Amino acid sequence: TKYPDRLDGERGTYYDYVLASNGLFIEAEGVLMAARVPVALAEVRGLAPLEPKVVLRYGRIPQRFFDLALSAFLVDTSRERYVAVAWNDGYHLYIPEQDADGAKVEYLMGDSVMMDLHSHGHMVAWFSPKDNRDEQGLKLYGVVGKLAGTPVVQLRVGVYGYFHPIGWGDVFDGCLNGAVESEEEKEVIDEMSYTVT
Repeated sequence: TKYPDRLDGERGTYYDYVLASNGLFIEAEGVLMAARVPVALAEVRGLAPLEPKVVLRYGRIPQRFFDLALSAFLVDTSRERYVAVAWNDGYHLYIPEQDADGAKVEYLMGDSVMMDLHSHGHMVAWFSPKDNRDEQGLKLYGVVGKLAGTPVVQLRVGVYGYFHPIGWGDVFDGCLNGAVESEEEKEVIDEMSYTVT
């Protein structure tokens, strides 16, 4: 429990649920990162607030890793593709053999992976219900869509099945080149939905 003057309670083995004035949060620490995300928002009087957070143990990922992943996705925009960022005495790109088509990609998970990235080809960048079921670790997740035009990237942090959206600059060191974050896409979709109704 997050009181104004202290954090009270017994720590869990893998993760903790923390009740705060603005709701229930889950937080966890691993070798590569620590994160806190909301589970349920609520107003709880008498407690102090918490905010979502992500701490990358070895700093933000250099921009070139996203650039390389985007290049791998653009090789064949008709299929979903998977690329990961792993840590082994430095950041490394991990691209396993994969079985992919226009709506799914299957691959073998690598060791020390801290970020999973996959493409959606010509579709929009969004996390599907299957992504939500599959992405159950303490990890960063990303999806890149609309590869036929200006690619759109959406990122989130996952804490054992609970997710929170994060910005490109929270994860990567450098500038986002050759793509845009999903916020612009959301505004366009919202404008379209207002026009239709």
